[in-house]
Amino acid sequence: MNNRIPIAILAFLVLVALIWRIANPPAPPPPGPLGMIPAWDSQTKVGDMSASAVNPSGTMWAGAWNQKTRSGKLRSALLIIDLENQTASRQSMKPGSLVTSLGWRDDDTIWALLTDSDEPEGVRVSRIVYVRRVGSDSPKIETTRLKEAAARIMAWPVGSDKFAAQLAGTKPVRFAVLTDTSQIIGKVASLELAPGTSVRRAAAISPDGKLFVISVAEDKIGGKISYFLANSDTGVVKKTFSSTDLPGRVEGMWVSATGVLMVCADRERLQTVIYRLGIPNSKPVPTKEIKDSAIDIAKSWPDAPRTMMFATYNGGYELKLASGRVKRLFDLTKLGRESDHWRRQIQDGRLYKRKDGDYTAVSVVADEVDIRVVKKSGEEGPEILPRS
Repeated sequence: MNNRIPIAILAFLVLVALIWRIANPPAPPPPGPLGMIPAWDSQTKVGDMSASAVNPSGTMWAGAWNQKTRSGKLRSALLIIDLENQTASRQSMKPGSLVTSLGWRDDDTIWALLTDSDEPEGVRVSRIVYVRRVGSDSPKIETTRLKEAAARIMAWPVGSDKFAAQLAGTKPVRFAVLTDTSQIIGKVASLELAPGTSVRRAAAISPDGKLFVISVAEDKIGGKISYFLANSDTGVVKKTFSSTDLPGRVEGMWVSATGVLMVCADRERLQTVIYRLGIPNSKPVPTKEIKDSAIDIAKSWPDAPRTMMFATYNGGYELKLASGRVKRLFDLTKLGRESDHWRRQIQDGRLYKRKDGDYTAVSVVADEVDIRVVKKSGEEGPEILPRS
């Protein structure tokens, strides 16, 4: 009889614990990959990645994941990875919001655009969240509400106080240049989109904010992309060229009064291409075919980098924008069959130099990211956030 009393007490305590757990369920994991370095991958996740960017020095990476629950609730979070130290941290965003755009203000400050809807026509409120002192033990969060709701930020160069945004609503689609204090500069540009077309992410804005380029997919599968030039002084938007005029996918784009400078990549074929303004029937032309000595890339596009590095299935390459010259960084063609998987993961990605001379490879395909180290010899290094 006496033995039954402790058993009854134990059963009561277990029942209380179960009731408490039912009434206080554990918080769901934030949107993003499940797990942490090194026991994770970007395909095993909560929600979907919406945006990502590497900081100017190539030492930090940030990505945003969004989730719309079955009940319709919106959740979002940022994942921040210190590429050099191979550590990661997460920052949950305000419940009821999604991150549609993300970038870096400087090496240790992230900006993210939060909206209250997953559709441009449904956005009523949008905010810019700044995460300052990224990588420190005490990051600082600041939030600014935009006076004119924006669906996404199209282009915001590092260090600039101006950005190009797609405003809320869809008929017509409206674009504007705003300051970091949320003031619209000049006139709003409007563009009527045909059924089945959609605004793409590729965009650029001039340092003075007078010109910006937006891209539009002409069909649902995104096979053909058209590029439009908008003038914030006049509000005029005009189609300039399309992806069929380019020698590969656009990996970088900058705009100025001289024209549009682009870096295009097609496997190992890397080129700098210029679309010049003020020339009748102008078409994008590789810089090596332009004989006009008056064009100085460094002066005409001061916000463009001097070099860019790329990863392909066969190796790593560095492109000098001013000359268009390509230098091979490492050769992967001599590796064995066992290297096939990770070489496919890094191809069509970007490379960033590490302090020890190795490279960080970052590849984003269909909003799934793969981040890993490639040794300067071309051998496989540690996985930071593999795709699979």
